[in-house]
Amino acid sequence: MTANVAISNHSRTPLQAEAVFLHDVDKSYDGSSNVVEGLNLEVGAGEFLTILGPSGSGKTSILMMLAGFEQPSAGSIRIGDRDVSHLPPYRRNIGMVFQHYALFPHLTIAQNLAYPLQARRWPRVDVSERVGWALSLVRLGDVGERYPAQLSGGQQQRIALARALIYNPQLVLMDEPLGALDKQLRDQMQDEITRIHRNLRPTIIYVTHDQGEALSLSDRVCVFEGGRIAQVGTPTDLYEAPASSFVAGFLGENNAIAGTFLSSDGDCCHIRLTGGEVVCALNMGNAHYGESVCVAIRPERIRTVQEGGCNALQAEVIDATYLGDVHRVRLHTSDGAEIIWKLPNCGSQPLPSQGETIRLGWNTQDARAFPAPRS
Repeated sequence: MTANVAISNHSRTPLQAEAVFLHDVDKSYDGSSNVVEGLNLEVGAGEFLTILGPSGSGKTSILMMLAGFEQPSAGSIRIGDRDVSHLPPYRRNIGMVFQHYALFPHLTIAQNLAYPLQARRWPRVDVSERVGWALSLVRLGDVGERYPAQLSGGQQQRIALARALIYNPQLVLMDEPLGALDKQLRDQMQDEITRIHRNLRPTIIYVTHDQGEALSLSDRVCVFEGGRIAQVGTPTDLYEAPASSFVAGFLGENNAIAGTFLSSDGDCCHIRLTGGEVVCALNMGNAHYGESVCVAIRPERIRTVQEGGCNALQAEVIDATYLGDVHRVRLHTSDGAEIIWKLPNCGSQPLPSQGETIRLGWNTQDARAFPAPRS
């Protein structure tokens, strides 16, 4: 089977992306405790949604229920206008991309791509044309006669992606698809996935624990904690305006500085830090006088301030790590709390030395006060 073929109108048919609806979905494996509970989520047709969370948060169980490998204990799953809650995988018209490419080693690349079409009884001429389309889609038009072992890991993953898209699925599921690649290949594959999604607009639900992937790839990100949605929104929303200390700490690096709630003034509140400093932050909870809170501040939003400035504390430099584009400085406050400060590597600001005491500050709108996490 040759890959260098003309692309027919049939092969140019756009993907039939559908919206996905999960309504009151629970999942229990032992009949007593839920790993997913009360899940209500809508994914728009053509949307790229990433499910992000730590191990054990329920994200893989959600993917398995969407794929049909597991059934919900309660609730319903719809793809478009079809209730697929109890349909087997082969009746859902879903494409899947796994971390390990799952290519048949004894088949050529063209045969690997043709297999799902042949299983769906596509006409032979359409299979040949569609294989050519899929190879062109991932810019590997000359590898059709090779075997998987003759391709690099990045090339194999691109073929796995092409195979998931080749039969016009209504939904594409991706389960940690870049986890087996090195950083350079991961970056290249992120660009490839973004390009393909922009051009074809399939509905994609992507599962990962990598925050960078979630931020760079997604239209929206759904962060899970303990089987429930902690927050769902655009990458900008989640990074700039986290709804909880968990989201702030899980999505990107974050400082969580302990303190005691003093008073509130509209959207702002006053917090006495454990070191005695009084600072201001946006009030993100219903804390009352004397209750424990934590002030969340991104390391890149911290700056040096002069004596007398508000929202400031003194800290001693423990060490500084060179990361290329930034310097990551680790400091300790007088009460032993650790602060991370990121300085852009712009060449104009001197790097602080170990043992140096620095006065750090931030703008009120860059800090958020959350109820202290329960121990």
